[in-house]
Amino acid sequence: MTCVALMRLPSTEVVMVRSFMEVVAARGLAYTLADSPDQSSHAEVYIVDADNQTAVSLWHTVRQQRRAVVGILISRAPAVDDGQIWVQRPLNSMKLLTALGKADLRRNPNGNPNRHKTPVLTGSLHGARVLVIDDSATVRKQLEMALGDQGVQVFVADSGEAGLHALSQNNIDLVFLDVMLPGADGYQICKTIKKNRQKNSVPVVMLTSKASPFDRVKGSLSGCDAYLTKPVEFRRLIEVLDKFRVRRLEKQEITGVPLVAGSPVRAI
Repeated sequence: MTCVALMRLPSTEVVMVRSFMEVVAARGLAYTLADSPDQSSHAEVYIVDADNQTAVSLWHTVRQQRRAVVGILISRAPAVDDGQIWVQRPLNSMKLLTALGKADLRRNPNGNPNRHKTPVLTGSLHGARVLVIDDSATVRKQLEMALGDQGVQVFVADSGEAGLHALSQNNIDLVFLDVMLPGADGYQICKTIKKNRQKNSVPVVMLTSKASPFDRVKGSLSGCDAYLTKPVEFRRLIEVLDKFRVRRLEKQEITGVPLVAGSPVRAI
């Protein structure tokens, strides 16, 4: 169990971090928040408000006294290449998940106890092939790490055309598709997928920075199966993946045939 202490984070971020910890704890990831000064003094990971000078001073003191601790520094400024783990605000659960994964690697370079001890995704979803189509390198990396850590094989593409090529060359089980793409947008790409007889059973989850009723109608008309609003929250990502896992289990029960990666599935 990795103890995480918070250093002078604003109340809104404290609430978000606590909610995130509850979700990952329920999924078997071994993190716990320090709830007392004694626990904080023995924490292995510190999440520090790097825009707060008092927090920064406290962090420097802790680092001098305990060299093995790892810090995650949260700041409005872009990340600094100084060997520490930086997260640029606004803080969200996907950024936090990525940062905690890096912290675990720092603490356990030869084996991450939180990475494979109890996977978030279990059974029939382990080993599934997921395609992420997004022109943002940050979004692609965040989803690649979040999914890859759970045993999912991740393919990435930075445009709709590249995504369609990847889909045609691989037995993909699930697609995360950005709405705003260079060239053909996500709605057009989704329509193309759903018109393809060999690929139309692959669930498509649209990624959008806005989820207005108009957007949802457009998504439904294009044939998408679910929506996720960016920045993607870890809780929502897990909800979508759990629905996909349940569908795979249902198909296995109906057919009596164990599912392998690349098997066709029903829509979410």
